[in-house]
Amino acid sequence: MSADLQLFADDLKQLRRSAGITSQRLLARRAFVSHTTIWAAESGKELPSLAVTLAIVKACGGDLEKWERRWRLVYAALNERAASPWPTQAVADGSDPMDAGCDADAITVRVARVSLETKRHIIGRVELRYSPRWHAAWGRFQGEKGLDWLAAHRHHVDLTIGIARDADDQRLGYRTDYGADNHWGDILITGNGALFAWTVVRFDGAEVAYRETDHVVLD
Repeated sequence: MSADLQLFADDLKQLRRSAGITSQRLLARRAFVSHTTIWAAESGKELPSLAVTLAIVKACGGDLEKWERRWRLVYAALNERAASPWPTQAVADGSDPMDAGCDADAITVRVARVSLETKRHIIGRVELRYSPRWHAAWGRFQGEKGLDWLAAHRHHVDLTIGIARDADDQRLGYRTDYGADNHWGDILITGNGALFAWTVVRFDGAEVAYRETDHVVLD
């Protein structure tokens, strides 16, 4: 068993306890994952997915960016990247960033808070993600706890996460149901003017929020 992996698991457990969440079952309900998923994450036997890790951290009120950086370090140390069930995609406009391998060195270059159009209530954030190695960019959405609650108890929540390139007016969007993890869209190749990420959030099919990041020129 990797010492880095065990320390990661132990610190996840400590994060839960520091947040006053006394049991794995309670955390599972708050993070919208199964009890066995929480048990596995805290056992240190294998690295949980990034989505699961961030769902746990968010439920415990932890620092998402800090934990994402830490997850990537452990992931790299283990050097055990799981094969995708889908064929590897070329790095090209419209490819999935994960299936094209662009996520390995990805950084967040811009962030914009997303609020409801009818009230001053923050429901999430849209990020412009960038892979310097592959010269690719895409949008990513992270919801707040309040949006998690609304999705669980009040509304059917879905969203579109997109990326746009100013130079040729290319605009891509990926629509999906909302869950308590990260959601991302397809990539556009950089190096040809400014790009920005954008998102649309809908409750029961009706648009309730739209947000763009700053427009940024990326190599």
